[in-house]
Amino acid sequence: MKLQSWLELFQREFRQTLHDARRPSFLFGAALAYLLVFGMLYLPNLVKAVPCVIYDADQTKLSRQLVTAVEDSDSFRVTRYVRTQEEMQEALKNKEAFAAIGIPADFSRKAKTGNYGTVLFMVNGSNIIMTNVTSSAIQDIVAQLSDETAARQTALRTGGNETTLAKRIAAVQVHLRVLYNATQGYLFFFLLGLAMVAFQQGIFFAVGASVLYEYEHPDALSPRKKLIVKGVFYWCLAMVSYGLVVFVTQYVMGIPLKASLGTLMGLAAVFIFAAMTFVMLFASLFQTEVQFIRGIIMYPVPAFILSGYTWPMESMGPGLQALAHLFPLTYFSNVVRDLFLSGASPQYAASIRGLLIIGVVCLAAAMWTFPRGCRHQLQEKAEA
Repeated sequence: MKLQSWLELFQREFRQTLHDARRPSFLFGAALAYLLVFGMLYLPNLVKAVPCVIYDADQTKLSRQLVTAVEDSDSFRVTRYVRTQEEMQEALKNKEAFAAIGIPADFSRKAKTGNYGTVLFMVNGSNIIMTNVTSSAIQDIVAQLSDETAARQTALRTGGNETTLAKRIAAVQVHLRVLYNATQGYLFFFLLGLAMVAFQQGIFFAVGASVLYEYEHPDALSPRKKLIVKGVFYWCLAMVSYGLVVFVTQYVMGIPLKASLGTLMGLAAVFIFAAMTFVMLFASLFQTEVQFIRGIIMYPVPAFILSGYTWPMESMGPGLQALAHLFPLTYFSNVVRDLFLSGASPQYAASIRGLLIIGVVCLAAAMWTFPRGCRHQLQEKAEA
C-alpha cells in the first residue's frame, strides 16, 4: 500500500510536468540554448583583426617595416592612415578604431644614433579584452623589430654575421607554453561557465515552480513525501538534461572532455542534489511563484562572479570568499572546466564535500519549512 502511494505521487508529479511545459523547457532548454547561442558568439575562439589606425610621421624604411609588421599581424586590421595625433585620438573616441599607432618624425634617426626610437600606442580601454590583445601584440612586434634593427646595425659597423649578432643581442628569449588551452581561446574559457549557470537556473525555475505549485494548490497529502518525490523526479530529469549538455558540448561545440564521463557525471549528480535542495528551501520561503521569481532572478550574476570562474577567487577578500562558498555554483563551474580541459581537478574531492554539505543542510531545512508553508496555505484555503 505504501509503494502504491509513492507511485501515485510520482504519477502526480509527472502529470504536473506535462501540464506545465515551462518546467521541462527550463530544465532541458536553458543550458542548451546558452551553449548554442554563446557558442556561435565565441566560435572564432580568438580576438583578431582589431580595428587600428596608423600615423606615420617618419616615412622612412624603418617606420615602413613597423607598419608592415602591424599589417601582417593577425591581431590588427588597419582601417586607415591618419595625418595627425589628434586624428588618432578622434578615431579612438568615435570607436572607428580600438587601437592607434603613432610613429614620430624622429623615430628612425633616434634608433640609428643610439637613442630610443619611441612608438606611441594608444588604445580605447573600454574593452579590456581588446586592450590586452593589442597591447601584447604591439609589444611583440616592436621587440622583434628592435632586435632585428640592432643586429643589422651592429653587423654593418663590425662586419659580423647578422644572425650570430642577433642571438647575442637578444640573449634571453621566452618560450611560452600554455597548458590545457593552447590557443588561449575564449570558447573554451567562457562557454562552459555560461552553460553551467544556465543549467543551474533551469533547475531553479523548474523545481521552484513545482514547489510553489503545492502552495497555490494545497491538499492533504504529506508535504515531506511530496518533497522527496519532487527531488527524485527532477534529479533524474536533470541528469538526463546534463547528459545532453555534455553531448552538445563535445560533439557540436567541439570542446573535448579530457576526464572520464563517470567523473564528470558524478560531480553533476552531487551538484544537482545541492542545487535542487537549495532552491527547494529558497522557494519554500515564498508564498507565490511570482515572489519566488523576483527573488531568485537576483541570484545568477552574483553567484557566477563570486564562483571565481572569471575573476579569481584568490583575488577576492576573505568576506567575499566566505560568501562564495555558500553557493553551489562555486563548487561546480571551475571544476567542470578543469575536467573538460585538463582531465582532472585538485578541487574535485573538496567540491564533492562542499556540495554534499550544502545539499544535506538545505534538504533538512526545506523538510521543516515546506510542511509549515503547506499547512499555512491549507489553513488559508479552509478559512476561505
